[in-house]
Amino acid sequence: MKIITHSSFKGGTGKTTLNALTAITLAKKGFKILMIDLDPNCCLSQIYHKELSDETSKELISGSKVKPYNVGENLDIIPSSLDMALLQNIMDSTLKNMLKKFGYSESYDYVVIDPPGSWNSHTRNAIFAADILIVAGTISSLDYFATIKYFEQLQNCYLDADVKIVCNKFNKTKNEPGIYEKYQAEFSDYLIPEPIGDIKSLKHLTADPNYKLHPIVKQNLENYVNAVIQEETTNA
Repeated sequence: MKIITHSSFKGGTGKTTLNALTAITLAKKGFKILMIDLDPNCCLSQIYHKELSDETSKELISGSKVKPYNVGENLDIIPSSLDMALLQNIMDSTLKNMLKKFGYSESYDYVVIDPPGSWNSHTRNAIFAADILIVAGTISSLDYFATIKYFEQLQNCYLDADVKIVCNKFNKTKNEPGIYEKYQAEFSDYLIPEPIGDIKSLKHLTADPNYKLHPIVKQNLENYVNAVIQEETTNA
């Protein structure tokens, strides 16, 4: 089992969309996928209409084994809870320990974790559990500087994860001038070579895993996921 987390230092970077797209794409490849929503906003849970469920990640982190909900072929989810924000006094390794304790590794090829867009105990649980950590940022000055700060924070954590950075919502005609080039210069050793395009149909896919993407968009997404699961060489 490999654990993948898309994370960021702020909201609005598209991390939840990227987590959902990665899970869907891997499921379509035939892998058995478990998604875990740790965000009190329940964004990933809402995609699959599981935001007010009884079996949640709050119970899992609190030490109870929960039964994931099936939301598609090869695709299960442990949704989040609005009460997650109240659960803060937990060790950073709790989720990793619970996944091991309750044997989820025996049932899934990949676990995809969606943390909050902030630095708190749930985010730390997501990144310390991860084998592959992708820091997402859009093509903007604010996200660029947020990514720098987040990356500096991660380097103080001594993670076991392979850390990569991806630029999201890339559009040559609308990009803030020079920002992508700054990403390339600052993060050359960590940046996934191809950015994620500003493609509206990706939102449709997260809402409906059976949504038919344009073949070029589908191939670009598959190329991204292949880069995520294959390029596991450098630690932060």
